[in-house]
Amino acid sequence: MRFHLLGPPEVRQGAGLVDVGHARQLSVLAVLLVDVNQVVGVGRLLARVWGDAPPRQAKAALYSYVSRLRAALDGIPIVRRSGGYVLEADPSSIDLHHFRSLVALGRPAEAMALVRGEPFEGLHGAWFDGLRETLAGEIAAAELDHTDARLAAGEHTSLIAELTARTSERPLDERLAGQLMRALVGAGQRADAAAYYSRLRDRLADELGLDPGPALRDLHASLIHRPQWSPQRLPPAPADFTGMAAELAALDLDGPIVTITGPAGTGKTRLAVHWAHEHAADYPDGQLFADLGGSDPADVVREFITALGTGPDGIPPEPHAQTALYRTLLADRRMLIVLDNAADTAQVVPLLPGTPRCRVVVTSRERLPGLVTAHGARPIVL
Repeated sequence: MRFHLLGPPEVRQGAGLVDVGHARQLSVLAVLLVDVNQVVGVGRLLARVWGDAPPRQAKAALYSYVSRLRAALDGIPIVRRSGGYVLEADPSSIDLHHFRSLVALGRPAEAMALVRGEPFEGLHGAWFDGLRETLAGEIAAAELDHTDARLAAGEHTSLIAELTARTSERPLDERLAGQLMRALVGAGQRADAAAYYSRLRDRLADELGLDPGPALRDLHASLIHRPQWSPQRLPPAPADFTGMAAELAALDLDGPIVTITGPAGTGKTRLAVHWAHEHAADYPDGQLFADLGGSDPADVVREFITALGTGPDGIPPEPHAQTALYRTLLADRRMLIVLDNAADTAQVVPLLPGTPRCRVVVTSRERLPGLVTAHGARPIVL
C-alpha cells in the first residue's frame, strides 16, 4: 500500500485507489501519516483536524473515523496507545517521508519526481497550511539542487526557458538567479547573462534597497568579466625526456578526453606532462593539473574554481552546484586539464569540463573502461 501526500492525498493498493472516506476522515489519516510510527495524542489530532476550538462532537467523530480507516487500510494497523493513536507503516511507503530521505541522500531528481502538485491539496486548516508552507520551501530547495545537478551535466540550453519562468515567479531568489546566469553563459549567451544581472541588481536596489549578495556578485564577476589572466598550473616539464614517439603521436590525435594507463613506473605522468608543456600554446585559456592520488574530487573542483578566478564567497556550498559552476566557467574556454594518478572513473567524472573545447588527459594504473565507454575517452596503454 502506498500513501501520497505531495499532491491530492490518496492511498493506492497496486494500481487501484483505496477509498479512505471524506475530507475530514482523510485529514485524520494525513495527520497520522505525517507522524508515522509515532503516537499522536487525541488532543493534538483534534487540534490539527478541527482547529484550536473543536466542536463537542469532534472526539466522537474522531473515534468513528479511526474505526473506518482501520477497515479501509486492511493490514496497516492504527493502534491506540498512550492517550493517542499511532499508524504503523514503512516510512518509504509514504511519499512525504520518501521525499525527505531522497533529499538527505543527495538524490533530488528522484525526490522531485514524487511531487504531484500542492501538498495536502483539498485539506484545510491552520496546521495543514503551515505544513504546506514548510514543504514548499523543502520542494523549492530540492528543485534548486536538481537544477544544479542538471547544470553540472551540461544541460544549459535546455534549462533556459524553465529557469526564465521560475525567476519570473521568484524574481528576488539569488540562488535561482545564479542558476539562470550559469545556464545562459553555458549556452553561449554571455551578454544575456550580463543584462539579466543588471536588471536584478536594479530591482533589488529599488524594492529592497540592497545590492546582490557576495555569492552572486562574485559569480557575475567570474562569468561575465572573465579575468585577463589564465591559470598555468602544470608541474615542471620532465628533464631529458626521450622516446615514446608513438605515444606522443597518439596524444596529438583529436578527442576531448584521453587516458594514459599502465603499471607503476612506465612513465605515464612524464608522458602527460611533457606533452602538456609541448602543447600549452594550443590552450590559450590556461592549463590545470591535479594529482588525484588519495584526493576527494570535490576538493579538486573547489581548487580549480578558485584557480579560474572565483573568490571563496562565490563558491556555492553544494557539491552539485560547485561542479555546475566549474563546468560553466569552462563553457567557452579552451583549456588543458591533466588529471594524474586517478584511482577510478568515479574520481574523474566530476572534473570533466563538459565541453569539447577543453582537452582532458588522465593517467591511471587502471584501464578506466567507464571513461572510454560512457565518455568517449581514447585510451593509450603503456
